[in-house]
Amino acid sequence: MMSPQRLGTTLSVLTIAALLATTVVGQKQSSSENLFEYDRSATLDVKEVSSREQDGITIRDLNFASSNPEHKRVDAYLVSPKGTGKFAGVLFFHWLGDVKSDRNEFLDEAIALAKRGTVSLLMQGYFPWAKQPSEAQQDRHQIINQVIEVRRALDLLLTQPNIDSKRIGFVGHDYGAMYGSLVSGIEKRVKTFVFLTAHPRFSDWSLKYWPVTAKAGEEVYRSTVGELDPVNYVSHAAPASQLFQFATQDKYIDRAAATTFYDAATKPKEIKWYETIHQLNVPAAKSDREAWLVKELKLTK
Repeated sequence: MMSPQRLGTTLSVLTIAALLATTVVGQKQSSSENLFEYDRSATLDVKEVSSREQDGITIRDLNFASSNPEHKRVDAYLVSPKGTGKFAGVLFFHWLGDVKSDRNEFLDEAIALAKRGTVSLLMQGYFPWAKQPSEAQQDRHQIINQVIEVRRALDLLLTQPNIDSKRIGFVGHDYGAMYGSLVSGIEKRVKTFVFLTAHPRFSDWSLKYWPVTAKAGEEVYRSTVGELDPVNYVSHAAPASQLFQFATQDKYIDRAAATTFYDAATKPKEIKWYETIHQLNVPAAKSDREAWLVKELKLTK
């Protein structure tokens, strides 16, 4: 039997080890957050292009200043309900695909949510939409800048009149979901996230579909970009909830990658599978994420 003195020493050592481990994790997370810092006092300089009414909902076509001069301005739709009161908010970020590969992807869903008392902002992505992956350091820089654009879009959403800052959600698909995953680990202003067919690692897609990225070597690319992989950030999303939606016939994301991503996420979380392809354009997926947002953001039924 271990003596009380020996036991006390052992417990002290274990306590110190636990504190050191917590400190290391905290320092690592703080370092990650610093990667995506930006000047919060910089103006958004919002400019409205047009505005229209549809089914009692206001849809504004606008743009705001990018934090990166190379990106110029960020196009977006702002979809708002009529009336006053505290509205929930949702930031949508689209996929990279062959159909609605832009801010229009979720417009119908944003209009439907507006009827439940939700203000939605649908932003346009830059990387890899306008600029494709090409080289490790440059791609790392672009990923960081795109995350900052998402955070600034969130800033814009939260400046809207009558918005309830405690009921903010994020919905992203494909690359849009991957950027949302990074945001989940550094932003505590979002209450819930919905990720559609997202890959846990940027490198796996860049190296496969843009072979030029391997010019300096695959390992160089992975080590340079790997710190920014989405799988590293969903493990810090708590207390926000996370819904993962995957497709059983997805040729871009196999079940192992999807499971790895989901397993890394903090609770509360849920995963759903659908008998379809990567586009995930099936009524069940749309219905499930709407139900999720209704529950998590306490929307009207």
